[in-house]
Amino acid sequence: MKTVDKAMSVLDQFSMERTEVGLSELATLSGLDKAATRRLLVAMAKHGFVEQVAAGGKYRLGHGFLRLARIREATVPIVRAAQETTDWLSEQVDETVHIGVPGEKGMTTIAYCMPSKGNVINIIPTQVLPFHLTSSGLVHLAFATDETRERILAIKREKTTDASQTRKTDIVRTINAFKETGFSQSRNTFENGVASIAMPFFADGPDPVGTVAIAVPDANMNDERVNELLPFLREAVVRMQTSLTGF
Repeated sequence: MKTVDKAMSVLDQFSMERTEVGLSELATLSGLDKAATRRLLVAMAKHGFVEQVAAGGKYRLGHGFLRLARIREATVPIVRAAQETTDWLSEQVDETVHIGVPGEKGMTTIAYCMPSKGNVINIIPTQVLPFHLTSSGLVHLAFATDETRERILAIKREKTTDASQTRKTDIVRTINAFKETGFSQSRNTFENGVASIAMPFFADGPDPVGTVAIAVPDANMNDERVNELLPFLREAVVRMQTSLTGF
């Protein structure tokens, strides 16, 4: 494993549920020895990417990411466009909406909106949505290039519910069907009680830049509801692509 890969493995252990982590725990979680983990932390702390809460204490993410995040958003303002789109779509359909971009092992949420009513799907923004278990991940796979698809399908797949699909042949058959319809559906494949539909959006490259998804309580999702949601989902995709490309 290269040094940068090791550093990313360490950084990946931080989340909203685990904002501060000790050296020993970071080493265990990232699969590295304690000495190597400490060297990486010292180097990243030098550049502001991590910081120690107190002398000899736990580590947390540093301010160094903020400057890079501002540069990224200034040059490719996807987060702002995504939040505006999720706010609009959630208001139209009165359901939870989230927009994700592809990462190494799944989709990462960059914007979401939940309606003000009782029975809705909650979003954990730091949770990675596995490619093979979620409508977002499956529709990304469906419209990705062959090279990207094969790379993703080579990732180890795990079940999280009884409805989870892990066999490559089953997943390929599913995503091929989704590509024909232009959107994906999932039901209880990642989390019980959750159904969703999703569509991809593109910018300049051949792979989808991201996906827009609507998440609905399983009991409320049927063919009629899907048909009600699809026109709004398509309009949200148009809004995202217009924001990113100008047309």
